[in-house]
Amino acid sequence: MAMTEHTRISRRETVVSADVSDDAILLDIDSGYFFQLNRTAARIWRLLETPQTLGELTHSLRSSFPADGDAIPADLHVFVADLVDRGIVVAAAG
Repeated sequence: MAMTEHTRISRRETVVSADVSDDAILLDIDSGYFFQLNRTAARIWRLLETPQTLGELTHSLRSSFPADGDAIPADLHVFVADLVDRGIVVAAAG
């Protein structure tokens, strides 16, 4: 599925997480795989406590990281696509 700013992203229910300082650790209960997220990725994960569109995520991240504003949409798309591929989040057409 091609993702657009209207694509809605939500966490999979079988992924649990814990905050470690500014980072986050994820555990996919189905696969048993652990993932460590850095500060920026952990911020995205926290934003996904409530499902959001890529556009909403982009807006929130631009508020948090204004110096990186121009790079955010492309970087976010790559990161979210990786999470989808790993089964950590689900993307739905919006």
